[in-house]
Amino acid sequence: MLQFEEFTYGNIAIDRRGDLLFEGCPLQLPRSQHVMVEALVKAQGRGLTRSVLATIAGGEIYDQTVSKYIERVRSSFRDIKPEFDQISSMRGFGAYRWNYQR
Repeated sequence: MLQFEEFTYGNIAIDRRGDLLFEGCPLQLPRSQHVMVEALVKAQGRGLTRSVLATIAGGEIYDQTVSKYIERVRSSFRDIKPEFDQISSMRGFGAYRWNYQR
């Protein structure tokens, strides 16, 4: 079994199995969305462009697809916390960032 490096940033954590825990609740996402969230969290507030996120997700995906994935990710987080707003768009840069929250 693969072991991942545990990582915590405010109210989100990545456990040793690579699973996402948001406010202590497990969050199951499709692989592409999971790796985008993991990259945003590990960037610790630094912005990542849609093209960087597309590369991280692996494969030939377009900016619009990344935007759609981010919408779906936000929706998944809102299932746990309806007022979720920790993924912000960096307008003018075509980028997203994860906002720290305790």
